[in-house]
Amino acid sequence: MDDEPGDMVVETAPDRTGYHALLAGTAVAGLVVALLLLSSPDLDTELMLLGAGALQVAPFVLIAMAAYLAEDSRPLRYVTGILLLGLIGALVLASFALGLVAVLPPGALDSPILPEGMEGTVLALFGLGSFFGLVSLVGFLPPVRRLLARAVPLDPHSFVHAVALVLVLAMVLVPPVPLIVNGAPPLLSEALLGGEETGQSSGDLARSEAYSLLFIIYASFLIVGLFVRRTFSEGLERLAFVRPTGRQVVFAVVTALVLVVVFGLVDRAIATVWGAMGWAVTDDEAYRRLFSDVLTPVGAVTAAVSAGVGEELAVRGVLQPVFGIVLPSLLFAALHAWQYSWDALLSVFLAGIVFAWIRKRANTTTSAITHGLYDLILFGALAAGVTI
Repeated sequence: MDDEPGDMVVETAPDRTGYHALLAGTAVAGLVVALLLLSSPDLDTELMLLGAGALQVAPFVLIAMAAYLAEDSRPLRYVTGILLLGLIGALVLASFALGLVAVLPPGALDSPILPEGMEGTVLALFGLGSFFGLVSLVGFLPPVRRLLARAVPLDPHSFVHAVALVLVLAMVLVPPVPLIVNGAPPLLSEALLGGEETGQSSGDLARSEAYSLLFIIYASFLIVGLFVRRTFSEGLERLAFVRPTGRQVVFAVVTALVLVVVFGLVDRAIATVWGAMGWAVTDDEAYRRLFSDVLTPVGAVTAAVSAGVGEELAVRGVLQPVFGIVLPSLLFAALHAWQYSWDALLSVFLAGIVFAWIRKRANTTTSAITHGLYDLILFGALAAGVTI
């Protein structure tokens, strides 16, 4: 029916913020979490898995929110600085603890006295970790940020970017400390591997990965300023976490398959060089034991999806638009320093460069599909006992 002259026509503005989609997605996520909790045979364990997923990202979200609010408040900048120092300190202590436990003789943890001859290792682990933690604070120096801004899209005048730079530098420098001091990744040590199995069922693993991924997704939006600087739609655009085209999906699948072959050759080349130089390489048997929980169909799929989406959102989605390709790729490699030796870390760094290029040419979703499928093939091969 046509409107008569004088009738009031009320037009509903389209939702350009994306909050309707956010609300719907949150409702679905809440329902899934509720169903997982209700269906769990052990509610205490389920709550621990849920809490662990939240604790993984909570410090980063807290610091990001504080940094945004501190842009126009000097007192809040001091608060943000204290929180940042606390997080760097926790990273140093975690790296120190892993490095120390990895080389302690059997039964040493039961004694309050440090075994004889360990003083040098303790000093090196704690001293080098603390030194690198302090070095990361150069990100607060304006000349350093101005110099870096010549090569990457970093805003040297932004307090948020300064905080992010300090944190990124800390996460690049501190995790490799046990590998530098001990010569081997701590998570592959006999002390931390223990028995043949880690003891986590594929069901627990799937739930743990699901919770972690859920919190990483929400954390990524909050870290890029959701509710503070950006609407949900703007957050999607900032993260490049968008619906891929059909061609992009095909490209991601084909690229993942090609990368499996290419990096199989790259890894062999690196191993050859490492062997010729007499350098230690990653222990394949220890690596298989570490990832024994993912050597099932459920474990492989959940781990691949979690790594593909979670790592791409955090590294390529959040960091790459500010820090370019190289620095986030270094961080991507450093995040694996507790489980890989230098040979594998070089391979991880090169893979990160490829994922970063895909994100730059397409979007984060495409790089996530590539990354997830690549990991899924590797986990499947590992489960089948095939060396790629």
